[in-house]
Amino acid sequence: MNPSPSPAQAPRRVLFVNHVAGVSGAELSLLGLLAGLDRARFTPLVACPDGPLVPRLRRLGVGRLLAPMRPLRRPRNLAAPLSLLLRVGSSTLRFSRIIRRRRIDLVHANSTTAHLHAAFAARLSGVPVLWHVRDLVPLGSLGRVLFRLADAVACVSDAVRLSVAPCADDLDKLWTVANGIDLAAFRAAARPGSVRRELHIPDSVPVLSHVAQITPWKGHEFLLAALPRVLAAFPALRVLLVGRPMSSEDARFLRTLRRRVEDAGLAHAVTFLGWRDDVPSVIADSDLVVLPSRAEPFGRAALEALALGKPVVATRSGGLPELVRHRQTGLLVDYGDTRALADALLFLLSSPDVRRHLGLAAAGDAERFDVSRTVNQLQNLYDDLLEK
Repeated sequence: MNPSPSPAQAPRRVLFVNHVAGVSGAELSLLGLLAGLDRARFTPLVACPDGPLVPRLRRLGVGRLLAPMRPLRRPRNLAAPLSLLLRVGSSTLRFSRIIRRRRIDLVHANSTTAHLHAAFAARLSGVPVLWHVRDLVPLGSLGRVLFRLADAVACVSDAVRLSVAPCADDLDKLWTVANGIDLAAFRAAARPGSVRRELHIPDSVPVLSHVAQITPWKGHEFLLAALPRVLAAFPALRVLLVGRPMSSEDARFLRTLRRRVEDAGLAHAVTFLGWRDDVPSVIADSDLVVLPSRAEPFGRAALEALALGKPVVATRSGGLPELVRHRQTGLLVDYGDTRALADALLFLLSSPDVRRHLGLAAAGDAERFDVSRTVNQLQNLYDDLLEK
């Protein structure tokens, strides 16, 4: 890729567009990028709605513009396409004004929805736009439109890149840019023992954690289905479900999960912790981490577990096999195979030496995903787009 601009050149203005202001995996990745961005080369400005993301941006010294963006769902009735067009048109006008008044040089859309809101404005303004694809969802004909609007497409895993490739009008625009975390900071933030003390869990009791947004595709029901066999062998096991719903539909799903835990007699073992700011400590106090997702685009929680030397049991889906090396840093099972998931958990819970061996390998393997690599890839991609 092209070399960095000369020191005499003024920083280029990059508008980051995030369609929500809650904090989940995509937002944590954005915050990591903003923290590492070379401010001598790029001046960031974030457009997003009001919410928990805003104070985090403020702490990073990143400017923020209020930009409400409603989710753009598939049409369900005859009036929906017109409503969708009106919302996109309104967003196009809003972002065109922002790009012009703020003299934006490049737009980075942090999600597919953000890209749909901002891409037309970037195209009309003659400003390059980067579409960051963080989901594994079928895009169909809409995907082809979104691809044509993008000057570059960054996918968080090879699995996501392959899913987007059928939409491509030019494969040279398509890149894999894996998410990363600040490994040193994440490790330093862990306070081993603090979560066990808070929850009154003795050191001798095994702990299994699942860190994810509360939403159906994250596999909570798959895990709950496997637990009775695991608890039969390890009746003292504690299962920590960390995360919160991000939509009204997901809030209903959380209520369904709670009822299922009660009805199955699992309440003594399963604890819903909600959102936690101390995820490093939760993982540090876990014996292993499970990611039973149906179709995981990347798997940030898997990377966080690897960073702290914890073996991972994950599904053989999406981007997870790119993070978790089967039988080297964890175990992979097919989604929906309840027996295989229970067997994997039982094996690792009963094999402390194997857990220790996998954990040591995991900690070393996590170095592949330090956030500095992600930041450098994206900054070089920005340079390429700005020099075209």
